[in-house]
Amino acid sequence: MESRWVVLVLAFLTTMPAIASSAQSLADVARQERTKRQNKKEPSKVFTNDDLRQYENSQESPSQVSPPESSTPAARSESLGSNDAEERAWSKRFINAKAKLQEAKNQGEALTVRLNDLNLKLMRANAGASQSEVFDREHLYLPLIAQTKEKIEQNKTDIATAERELEDLRDELRKSGQPASWADSQLALQPQSGAAKTEAAKVKDQKYWQEQLALIDKRYQALTAPLEEERFQLINRRPAAEGESTSPTGQLGMGLPPRVIDIDVQIKELNKKRDQEKAALVDQAVREGALPGWFR
Repeated sequence: MESRWVVLVLAFLTTMPAIASSAQSLADVARQERTKRQNKKEPSKVFTNDDLRQYENSQESPSQVSPPESSTPAARSESLGSNDAEERAWSKRFINAKAKLQEAKNQGEALTVRLNDLNLKLMRANAGASQSEVFDREHLYLPLIAQTKEKIEQNKTDIATAERELEDLRDELRKSGQPASWADSQLALQPQSGAAKTEAAKVKDQKYWQEQLALIDKRYQALTAPLEEERFQLINRRPAAEGESTSPTGQLGMGLPPRVIDIDVQIKELNKKRDQEKAALVDQAVREGALPGWFR
């Protein structure tokens, strides 16, 4: 009996290391598994086409998004209209400034031609080309030459002033921050929106046609005025006083410079063309419904 217990005790003592080792291995395995679960990350989600379509449908449609105030059609139209008005204003200022400069240059060219013509006539008169040109040569051409030279000097000042004003306007445009191209804009010459309809609807009554005739008279008066002034100076050997009429009056005697006769011919031709244009305008007016009595 004792020997049996001894055997059991010995067997227990023999298996104890194995049990302890097995218990230790199980504990290690459990600890490692717990650590692995803690460190394990959630698997990344893989998006499919269905997921993408669901995401797009969840976004607000473009038609539901209110555009910024500045991007609405009304705001854009107002902004464009404002820019159009500003450009039109700058365009008008530059057109006027350039026209003033060009007018001064044209006047300078005309004065130069006139001076050369007077000098040539004086030279021919001094050479005794004809008795009519010798007529009072000391008191006829020299005062006109002096007067023309004085006008040329004044014209040079006018050109310099016009050039300075144009350059100042360019500098003003540059400082305003507006496009430099506006200096060459022709927008002011174009009709504004709706202007064409207004013009088409304008009633062509007696006042309208009388204004058209007056425009013809004004255009031809601008052509004949310098000729009449020159003619007056040649005949009277002095410039016309302020407010004094330079239109031809009465018959002239013999011995006048040939230039006076040439001027008379030019004025007569211009008056003839003026009357022809006015007659053509009256015919057009009658065809469009005007009454003949409007032009008497």
